Parts: sequence; C-alpha cells; structure tokens
Amino acid sequence: MPTFSFKRTTAIVAVLFAPAAYAQQQAGTTLNQVVEQTLLSNPEIQAKYHDFRASMEGQNVARGGLRPQVNAQGFVGKEWRSNVPDRGSYNWSRPGYSVELRQLIFDGFRTSNDVKQAGYDKLGRFYELLATSDSTAYSAVQAYVDLQRYREMELQARQNYSLHEDTLKQIRERAESGVGRRVDLEQAGGRLALAQTNLMTESANLIDVQQRFQRITGMTPAVDLQPVPDVAGKLPQQPANFDDSLRMNPSFLAKQAYLQAANAGVASAKGAFSPKFEFVAATGRDREQPEPQYRDVQSSSVQLVMSYNLYRGGADSARVRQTAEQSYAARDVRDYTCRNVQQDLAVAWNNIVRLREQIPFLRDHEIATAKVRNAYREQFQIGQRSLLDLLDTENELFESRRALANGMADLQLAQYRWLALSHKILPALSVQPARDEMPEENAVLETTDEVLKLCNSPVPDVSRLAPVQVIYNSGAKPPTFVPADKARP
Repeated sequence: MPTFSFKRTTAIVAVLFAPAAYAQQQAGTTLNQVVEQTLLSNPEIQAKYHDFRASMEGQNVARGGLRPQVNAQGFVGKEWRSNVPDRGSYNWSRPGYSVELRQLIFDGFRTSNDVKQAGYDKLGRFYELLATSDSTAYSAVQAYVDLQRYREMELQARQNYSLHEDTLKQIRERAESGVGRRVDLEQAGGRLALAQTNLMTESANLIDVQQRFQRITGMTPAVDLQPVPDVAGKLPQQPANFDDSLRMNPSFLAKQAYLQAANAGVASAKGAFSPKFEFVAATGRDREQPEPQYRDVQSSSVQLVMSYNLYRGGADSARVRQTAEQSYAARDVRDYTCRNVQQDLAVAWNNIVRLREQIPFLRDHEIATAKVRNAYREQFQIGQRSLLDLLDTENELFESRRALANGMADLQLAQYRWLALSHKILPALSVQPARDEMPEENAVLETTDEVLKLCNSPVPDVSRLAPVQVIYNSGAKPPTFVPADKARP
C-alpha cells in the first residue's frame, strides 16, 4: 500500500491507504481519508514537528561541547618597546598567525549532562508531536461524526416538519368540510410553527458543524460520508486498570521526559563545582620580531590545562537551587498530567459502558413509539384519538429518534476518545505514526509501576449502569431491584 508522509524530509506520519482516487470519489469520503488529510495539513501538527526538529538540533549543539574545538587566528599591527637597557625606544610591524586545538577531558560531567538534558527535551517534543497528532485525529473524528449526526438531525427535523404540514392540511380539509373542529386547526398550526422552529435550529446547527469540520480538517464537507468504522473490537473487554493506556499516553510520556530532562539539568549544574581539564595544542608564527634570530620563528606547545572556579558570587549554588526547583515543578506537572489522563480514561470508559447499556433501550423506545404513532394515526382517522394524542406521539417519536441518533454518535465518540487517550486511534484508522525517528532516549524513559502508582486508580465501578428490574413485593415490603439478566418472571 502507498505511504503518504507528513514532513518535508523524513516521514512523521505514514498513512496506509489502498483505494484509487476514482474509486474513492465513487464510494464517498471515508473517515480514514479525512483523518489523513487533517494530519498532513494541520498547522498545529506542523508547528509541533518543527519544535521537535529544533530540539534535535539543540542536542547537536550540546554534543558540540564534547568534540574538539579548533580556532585559527591571524593578526597584523605594530608593537612598541621603550625603556630597554642600552637601547632606545623602537617599534616594528608584527604580522603572524596561530592555530589552537582544545579538547575537553573532564568538566564534572557538565557537558554530558547537558547532552542528556537536550536529549530528554527532544524526547518530550517527540511525544508532544504524537499527542497533538492523536488529539487532532480525534478532533477530526469528532467533526466527522458530528457532521453525520447533525445531517441526520436536520433530516429528521425536515421530515417532522413535513409530517406536521401534512397533518395541518388534513385538519384544514376536515374543518372546511365541517367534520373537524376549528380548535384542532389552531393547535395543528401551532405545532407546525414549532416544527418550523426546530428545523431552523437544526439547520443552523448543521452550518456551525460544517464550519467546524472545515476548520479542523481543511476540507470542504463532502456530500456523501461513509459510515464511521466500528472500533468496538479494538477496546478492552473488562480492564482491571488503566496501566497499559497510561504507559502509551503521549501527554504523560512527554511530561515524564521533561522530568528526566530537569533531573539532568540538576546534575549539569552541580558540575560547576568540579575542576575542568582540557587538552590544548597550539602553534603559531611571528614573522617580524625585532631580533634577527627570532624572526619567522615557529612556536608550538602542548598542554594539559586545569581551570577551577574558586568564587563566582554564589551563581553556581544559585544555579543548583534553581534547577532543583525546576525539577520539582516538572515532577508535579508529570503527576497532575497523569491524574488528568487517568480521569479522562475513567470518564471515557464510563461513557462507553453507559451508552452500550442505553442504546438497546433507546432503540426499543423508538420502535415502540413508531408503532404507537401508526396506531394513533389510524385511530385518529376514525375518531378514536384526539389530535392532541396524535401530535404528542409524533413529538415523542421525533424525540426518540433524536435520542437514538445522539446515543449512537456519542458511543462512537466515546470509543474513539478511549483510543486517542491510549495512543491507538491512528492504528485503528490505518494511519500509523512512523517509528523511524523515535529518539534513542526512549529506551531509558522511566515508566515503571512505581511511577504509575502515583496517579493510577482502579477502574470505576460501572455495575450501577447495568439495567435493573423492579420486583414489587407483597404487603408493606419495599420493592426489590435486581439486574435485568437475573430477574425472574
């Protein structure tokens, strides 16, 4: 399958898609296509990618301190000497050059810790890129689902308006023929006005959703949108905890990387209290020394240079305290990010379980209400039901269909929300984040059980969401509530 890349030089997002362009146009726009286009064109992802690339070069800057430094110097000018015994003052031109090589040998591991700090910062930027990709992909899914949802809502409102319009025509004909009552005509007209208002509201909502879809995806909404892929099989059945999802969550991993970067910064600051050893080799030539025997002499040297700071106004100690506070702050940010992710996972899972239990009842309600509406319509024709009964059941059917459509859309979003928090939304849509640029620091990223225990909590108890049946006991005993699957007839 062809691979579409997000970035100019190396791939950050590889999109695996097979259908040809003509076939895609014939079949309509799919959610996979929308997410692909969103990832490739979203400015926020582009900005995060450039931040990541900048951090890669930042580590290269730090690595430069471990490599040899070669400096060349050329000079030209005049030099004066005075008060020379047995000789008066004199001057001469002094051109020359020098070349110096310096190689760091030891500096209290300050430079090596700077490299580590830059590496962890790079890793944090990488995970921020992945987190932005996941959240943007979910936003695209949400825009896609909402577009389908509000198109359905607008269609239902339009059908509801047409139905009330037909009812008003029938009532008018009956009133004009002397069979119906004038008050029924007024009531039907009022319900038609309400249906018109509902239609206008849903049409306005659809326009808002279309604009949001275009802002997020950069695409004009297609006329034909394919159904949202079912991802229920990609969710856990009965998770005991959210450890695996936390270990995969890029937002949490980014904050852990920044914490380890801050710890490396503390170690780097402590290196200022160690001596610094450098190997220095230099050579140079003064071409115009005043004494003939020194003219055009080549001077070379090889040295082991030690420098040790004795006092810098307390700046080094302050730097250690500063980096320590930065480390504490990074730890706290990591902890509350972990708590937030834990909460989001719990809420998403709670919504999934709740909606799974609700949708069968919403569907049953819609089917039963449709049957009642049809029966009421027939009974109204023969005078066994009032117009108010008919209009009320029409409104109940309209609301039941809206509730079912909203429930199914909300379940889709809750499932994709879980996948986004677990860093599985792109694989679920056949959009794989490339692993060729995974920083090597990821191998030493600390995501142990001890770290997860700081914020992890058990899966919320969703047993109360299970449907129940009420058993009415005899006498003055209160009713008993039992799960529907355990109830006895």
